[in-house]
Amino acid sequence: MSLGKIPYPVLSDFEPKGAVTKAYGVYNDENGVPKRSVVIVDKEGIVRQVHFYGPGMLPEPAEILEEVKAL
Repeated sequence: MSLGKIPYPVLSDFEPKGAVTKAYGVYNDENGVPKRSVVIVDKEGIVRQVHFYGPGMLPEPAEILEEVKAL
């Protein structure tokens, strides 16, 4: 997949259930599913930003792209 001309991997967090989303702090223990979120990780693997989106909310691609460009 790509965002503009920037390729990015898409992660599925199936087994063990929620292991990756728990590590990134975006797992919702109440519902047993991840919170809708965008995690921005730099080239060194450091989490730089985490954005949460409630029901019906979607990330703004241009905003995310600007944040990635600023890294």
